[in-house]
Amino acid sequence: MLFNIAWKNLKNNFGFYSLYFGSVSLVISIFFCLMSFSKNHAISNKISSSSRVELMCNVVAIFVIAFVIFYMTYSNKFFVERRMKELGIYLLLGYSKPAIFLLLIIENIFIGAISLIIGVICGTILHKGIVMLIVYFMGLSIDVSSIIFINNEVVLITAIFITLVTLFVNLSNVFILAKVSLLDLVRIEKKFDKIVTPRLLTGIIGFTFLTLGYMLALNMTQGKNSLWSTIGFSPMALLTIFLVISGTILGVYSFIPMCLKFIKNKSKIFFREITIIIVPKFLQKVRLNSKALIILILLSAGTLTICEVSTLTYWYPIASVDRIIASAIEFKAQNIAQKDLVTNELLKYMNENEFEVIDTHIVRATASSENLPIEYSVAQDKGRIPSFECISYQSYINLLQSQGKEGKEILNSSLNDNEVILIKYRGDVENKDLGAMYLLNGAHNVKVIETSLNNPIGFNTSIGTLVVSDSLFEQLTKTNNEIFSVISINGENLRNSEIVYNVINDLLSDDIYLGSAYKRVNDIQNENSVTFLLVIFATVIFLIAIGSILYFQNLSSIIYSKNDFDILAKVGYSEAKLKHIIRKQIRLYFSIPYIIGALHSLFAVIVFKYALINDILGNTNIVIIPILIGIIIFSIVYFIYYQITKFSCYKVIS
Repeated sequence: MLFNIAWKNLKNNFGFYSLYFGSVSLVISIFFCLMSFSKNHAISNKISSSSRVELMCNVVAIFVIAFVIFYMTYSNKFFVERRMKELGIYLLLGYSKPAIFLLLIIENIFIGAISLIIGVICGTILHKGIVMLIVYFMGLSIDVSSIIFINNEVVLITAIFITLVTLFVNLSNVFILAKVSLLDLVRIEKKFDKIVTPRLLTGIIGFTFLTLGYMLALNMTQGKNSLWSTIGFSPMALLTIFLVISGTILGVYSFIPMCLKFIKNKSKIFFREITIIIVPKFLQKVRLNSKALIILILLSAGTLTICEVSTLTYWYPIASVDRIIASAIEFKAQNIAQKDLVTNELLKYMNENEFEVIDTHIVRATASSENLPIEYSVAQDKGRIPSFECISYQSYINLLQSQGKEGKEILNSSLNDNEVILIKYRGDVENKDLGAMYLLNGAHNVKVIETSLNNPIGFNTSIGTLVVSDSLFEQLTKTNNEIFSVISINGENLRNSEIVYNVINDLLSDDIYLGSAYKRVNDIQNENSVTFLLVIFATVIFLIAIGSILYFQNLSSIIYSKNDFDILAKVGYSEAKLKHIIRKQIRLYFSIPYIIGALHSLFAVIVFKYALINDILGNTNIVIIPILIGIIIFSIVYFIYYQITKFSCYKVIS
């Protein structure tokens, strides 16, 4: 009997349960894919010599487990509260609470079993697809068809996990049913009708805390002059987090209701056919939804921050390769004939107009000054005294043009003997070197007339590069025996050429100064791709959590307000107007976590960028790309859940 009732409940209300089924199945499929990936030793051994891949999979799996427990428990609570009247009728018909509890157990078993089957099938396909992508993009020599399609061990782990989660959910039902009476069951919606009283002082304090937290985050951009540098990173980070979280909590409890109450007191704004319904309704429900809103804001901020920071840490090293290795390939010349040797070897695979080989002479020069830059003291060779690596202006121009770089230095027709251009290593520090005077080799006084981030030589060979006039360079070479040559190879698409790298690497396999843009980018991608992929998995989990909570909160609010909409319909509100009210109400609830969460993440990424990234690109807008990527992904998922929520709420009032 109970079995039939449970099956009919799920069958007849499948549209209501469909998002729940879909979300749980998706999360199970991600969990199954992660476990399958961690057990796929053919892939993990190729992309990592250590157990890093399996460790990362297990770490992300912990987030997935926590989410599944939270999500299924939260969703189950929502569905049970949604059916309180129905359960109350069962009690009136003579069913005991244990019988009702057994009914819920059967329904949860159905949900868990169906979600498990769908999740395993989708997870298997997802795992296979990811493996194929990794093999293709990383060029791994693995026969994808030989990889096990379904890992029985992973199926068993997933089944045990879902069984335990279902048991936990059923135990939560015991507590839900034990603390409600028959009267509570049939009049459950009345307990939600609590009016919030906005407090002006609390709202102002919350807004002030949030503003101070944002100001402290922006203070990080001051570098050594910031409070983060003078007081210390850890105490400032704790203070900023405290202010932001406290400001969020007080803002949701008081500042947002205070703003809505302000609108309510403005008759010209408030007395409109839509506003007069939405504002009091939100004020009425804000105390019930305040905890959920706070969780959603912090969860949104955390999700966006994780996505943006992971994108930044993956993208920035690749973008930095243009400065770390200035040419497609470069190395120190060991002998005079090496340039011709490299050129002849490349001609076996390419036409002479497809590449350019430049031999650049560099002379080291000591300097004395009261304002020597930090680049002067960075020694690439152990035991070498601090010095500048000087190149002639003409060599500098030739290299920049060969590398396809453009800078205002090229506009200068020449340099005077007392003028130099200093190549800076970092671009986010205060530039105090412009106008500095240096005495080179104790004989030549020069002045820095320009600083630049367009380094012609990679950092593997030179960090303290100084561009001098052609005539001064000749004088330095006559009085200094420490001269060496750097071979630079450039050409269209050579920075991505595996063939060119292999040719040069075969010739110079033992050269510690050999630098290849292709090799550097390839190493970065191989080291970080799997980690980035797993972070994306975790981000998807959090996005599902945010969207699902928003869905259930809004749907619950509309369900408990159905009588109010019936009254509005009777007094003349058309169906189009009722749908307009629902859209406005949903947008208000969706927009709060979206806007505040995006602001939180923006300032968090700024702190991360200035605190933990050694900025050698000198681009103050570097955080824009990861922030845009995070917001675009978040917005897409947000929009999908908004549309699902909107149409589900339409069905309730229809």
